[in-house]
Amino acid sequence: MREASDIRNVAVIGGGYVGRGVALQFALADYRVLMFNRSPQSAARSRAEIEKSLGILIDADALDDKQARAVSGRIAQTQDFREAAGGGDFVVEAVSEQLPLKQEVFEKMDAIAPPDVILASETSGLGMTDISARTRHPERCVVTHNYTPPHLVPVVEVAAGRRTSPDTTRITCELLENAGKEPIVCREVPGHIGVRLTTALRREAYHIVEKGYARPEDVDAVWRSIASLFPALGLCKLNDFSGMDVLRDVHRNIQPSLDHRPQPGPLMDEMVEKNLLGLKSGEGFYKWTEESAREAARARDSELIRLYLKNNALERKTERNSDS
Repeated sequence: MREASDIRNVAVIGGGYVGRGVALQFALADYRVLMFNRSPQSAARSRAEIEKSLGILIDADALDDKQARAVSGRIAQTQDFREAAGGGDFVVEAVSEQLPLKQEVFEKMDAIAPPDVILASETSGLGMTDISARTRHPERCVVTHNYTPPHLVPVVEVAAGRRTSPDTTRITCELLENAGKEPIVCREVPGHIGVRLTTALRREAYHIVEKGYARPEDVDAVWRSIASLFPALGLCKLNDFSGMDVLRDVHRNIQPSLDHRPQPGPLMDEMVEKNLLGLKSGEGFYKWTEESAREAARARDSELIRLYLKNNALERKTERNSDS
């Protein structure tokens, strides 16, 4: 297997919301990236979104114009699957979250990529054991699940399948660290760590709206306020501040009334049937115009950049203090 220090070219299969973010993440870390899109139209959309993201970084003084042009220049695009799958020292799949499709893509990548190249999946909930079931080299297949936007959210979950080799996991973590990420190795379980937490949170948010306990904007207002606690401490450490005895009583009182249905509730089905899909359809819980969507994304990215730069400054200060 190629060591992390030998990896300079990253291929990304799929240039959608996640794929283009992964491409930008590696390009910002000085890797050359080849991104596969199925059509010239989707490639143009990916490029336009990457340029928008770079523009936000420029506005936040995280990059200057020259640096942004260099980052953009490190991302090449192709509609040739074989060129992409065979052209990377590390290959990342970022296609739709459908097991048959991911299995097909991995089977093709495995047949094309040199045997010492790691194949990674950006799946948010599927397991690599299943995804790599049709490959001849499952030992080089691993999950690397980023959170969007990947270039601004440091954490990435790394999950091996049952046949993934330890070297594959080790090299993948080293590569991600070299790219400025924070890899967290977790067991193979649906949803890894973060998606299990956010799915539970979304399920209860939908339940609150469905039952008429509160409006979507009220749910968001409460969450925006209390969510500021979590970056400071995390979930389990915050638990220690509250006290397990206190929280046991809270759970006894509240947990029976939470949504325990094994399948998505009717609110989700109703919204999908009415094409209330969110930004992509112009309306979800909120109505969206192109301008309001752009402003919301800019506000999100600007806050993430602020936190990212603040955390980096704190880390550098800590390193200086430890060296003195």
